[in-house]
Amino acid sequence: MSLLRGKRLGRMDSEAAAFTASVDRDRPLLEAVIAINAAHLVSLAKNGVVDPKDAASILSSLRSAPTDLEFDTSLEDVHMNVEQYVSKKAGEAGGFLNLGKSRNDQVCTALRIVTRSELLKVVDAILELVESLIDVAAENTEVRMPGYTHLQVAQPTTVAHHLLNYAGALLRDVQRLADCYKRVNLSPMGSAAFSGTTVPVDRDGVARLLGFDGIIENSMDAVSSRDFILEFLSGALLTQLDLSRMAEDLIFYSSQEASYVDQPDDLSSTSSIMPQKKNAVVLEIIRAKAGTILGLFTYAATIVKGLPQSYNLDLQEMNSYVWMASSDLIKSLKLMSKVVRKTKYRKDRLERGAASGFSVAAELAEYLTLKHNIPFRKAHHIVGAVASNLPSIYTFEDIKKMLVKEAKNQGVRLDLSKLPSSYDPSTSVRSKKSLGSPNPLHVKLMMNHMRKEMKDAAGWARQRALSIDRASSVLAKESNNIIKEVRK
Repeated sequence: MSLLRGKRLGRMDSEAAAFTASVDRDRPLLEAVIAINAAHLVSLAKNGVVDPKDAASILSSLRSAPTDLEFDTSLEDVHMNVEQYVSKKAGEAGGFLNLGKSRNDQVCTALRIVTRSELLKVVDAILELVESLIDVAAENTEVRMPGYTHLQVAQPTTVAHHLLNYAGALLRDVQRLADCYKRVNLSPMGSAAFSGTTVPVDRDGVARLLGFDGIIENSMDAVSSRDFILEFLSGALLTQLDLSRMAEDLIFYSSQEASYVDQPDDLSSTSSIMPQKKNAVVLEIIRAKAGTILGLFTYAATIVKGLPQSYNLDLQEMNSYVWMASSDLIKSLKLMSKVVRKTKYRKDRLERGAASGFSVAAELAEYLTLKHNIPFRKAHHIVGAVASNLPSIYTFEDIKKMLVKEAKNQGVRLDLSKLPSSYDPSTSVRSKKSLGSPNPLHVKLMMNHMRKEMKDAAGWARQRALSIDRASSVLAKESNNIIKEVRK
């Protein structure tokens, strides 16, 4: 007779059972489910709901469950496999395991436990990449490179400034995930199927034993909401999108047309037919994974979109999206960190690229305004006219003469002797006054601010992990006390 179905429904059609089961995808939930059962039983025993002998028997059985517990695939999910294991070990006492709870509140709680764990792993991996970006930026504060808008050379910048733009975006990803954690780390336990239970469960006590910061108060909301998964997937997606853009830049920079960087051999591949090729395959897969995680987010949102309250088995389809997205993202982050540290910058090519395409045009227009009191829009038109008439090969002396000529055409008198003797990418970068610019002084300030933010974020993640570990220790101690008391 089925442990769950009893005589109520008899045996389920085998194809239907396999189709609706999640047991083949539930492995990542096992440890969380065991901990949830233990916390629930400790609470029931302390409140006198379950006889201490029965509670001790169940807790001993839960403790003996191996982390690689062999699942019976004929059972629906991880919850029924744990209950069957306990029933075999504890005998009749195992029948109390599900008193006062449902798979509905249990699975949602397990998902929150796994999600918070994956979230903290993601944060650690992001911070590892940010550290790599800052370290490499610190070595390249003086290396000029072309900055692009619309994929056209726009203005000179530096390698450091370019790398720190990614670091800043990734630190915002950390902020989003840290904020998400507050809503993930709330316990649904005690909500049962959706309307609570007649059993006097201590929801706050169970939440503390499981390392949660509080509870989802409304029991219907607690079991049926998966917004925390959508929010986590959203944070994961935004992070992977940042990685995708970084990958796209590096792929372009390593192309023969640009040749600004040389990708590491051990993170590249070659062609099966063209022996000269070195393909940035790691970066290409990182770029592709953004589409994968976008798909997971879209799947999840579509599942939730039209569901009636409260719990529906549709939600089961979302469970594995958490660890699928997290796995892809963490691998991408760690590999990108290797790419960042191993990429070689071709300074000669970068310097030439920074000087190409009349890249100092905007700064020259600002110079005419600041030094010659020409309205900026008129200065913009003068320099724009110079840009449209520049020969393929030119010097700064050529530019100065053309500036004087074009200014005269537009009714402005410029004195050639009062124009700067040179204006190159180095001058452009160092003349920047606004905070956050590629000026090496501003870049160093940025690096200091980012290192401080990175340290604070690492401390936050460490404290969250320690809080979970402390709760786990308390749960183990409470379980031990109940077992020892019965054995006296």
